[in-house]
Amino acid sequence: MLPEDERVAVGPGDDAAVLRLTGGELAVTTDMMVEGVDFFPGEDPRRLGRRALAVNLSDLAAMGAHPEFFLLSIGFPPEKGDDFPLEVARGALTRARPFGASLVGGDLSGAPAIVVSVALWGRPSGRPLLRSGGREGDFLFVSGWPGRAEAGRRLAAGSFPAGALAIEHERELLAAYHDPEPRVALGLALAREGLASAAIDVSDGVGLDAGRLARASGAKAVIELGEIPISPALAEAARGKGEDPVEWALSGGDDYELLFSAPPSALARLTAGGPDWNVPVTRIGRLEPGAGAVAIGPSGERDIAASGWNHLGRRA
Repeated sequence: MLPEDERVAVGPGDDAAVLRLTGGELAVTTDMMVEGVDFFPGEDPRRLGRRALAVNLSDLAAMGAHPEFFLLSIGFPPEKGDDFPLEVARGALTRARPFGASLVGGDLSGAPAIVVSVALWGRPSGRPLLRSGGREGDFLFVSGWPGRAEAGRRLAAGSFPAGALAIEHERELLAAYHDPEPRVALGLALAREGLASAAIDVSDGVGLDAGRLARASGAKAVIELGEIPISPALAEAARGKGEDPVEWALSGGDDYELLFSAPPSALARLTAGGPDWNVPVTRIGRLEPGAGAVAIGPSGERDIAASGWNHLGRRA
């Protein structure tokens, strides 16, 4: 347990902390990326910087907060040369600028493997979204098309032969893995309009993250497998491997979509979308009395609360 501090409105356990300051609340998050765990050796440094920033932007999106400032720290082998951290920073800035986030400092260090760490600050656009606000009877929604990053990871790993996928599908899936789009505009709208009761970003798979939201909300997440949106690109990739694309969505990770709960009264507004969201929203389930997370499909009900990947145990 951490010492109590009246300035801390939301501590560890959500996508970001929320601090009470004289000028209002501040959302703060940090994430690191480690070579061989979160990305493959030889990754382009600019692309690495963009992805490191996107991961943190996604955390603030899940809190309904607007990004403002960030710190960037980089550990790297000296043989990478002095230009390497500069390229990482340039990449991070290209991802930060459209959201108005400014780089205000950081640190550099020699290291046996590449490590990129970002600390990001922002201000909630309304009442901060938490994982714990869901209620029994709420619907569950997801943005975009989960599972594409898993397909992109497999492509990046070389597990598909050349020409196995349509070129436009290959580009889409690789972009979903290498350069995810944080759903900041959607998160801001969910908080500003009071649409969502709880939210989490999908970093470790729909199944695992649905279980986390359900546990924090004191409810049971029920995911309807037939409602999970599957992009044509993901469908083609999974078909080529003889696998079910829905399973990639449940357990793949690295999507950085938003999974959130909302009352049934918000259904029409959410499915109608917003002009600045730039992403569709799909109802994929509901919260019920009970605990954990389950999936319902043609074969019945099964537990999916542990369907995801562990950053401590899986290589890139």
